[in-house]
Amino acid sequence: MINIIYIRAAIEAATGLRISLEDTRRYLLEEGMITRKQFHNDCYMGVDYGALFDFDAADTTQQSLDPNEGLPL
Repeated sequence: MINIIYIRAAIEAATGLRISLEDTRRYLLEEGMITRKQFHNDCYMGVDYGALFDFDAADTTQQSLDPNEGLPL
């Protein structure tokens, strides 16, 4: 999977120019850096964070901590 957001950030850091995600993806295709299949299927352009946080209840589960857990015997 190609993360277009990171590529765009690298371009911006190097050039000072901020281009759209669509333009970034199109330029990668034009320069032969990605295939047409990747252009259509494998370009990650963000997550709908609202879908991940569509609830109002916070988790208040408390667990006891064993200070010796994970230490060698």
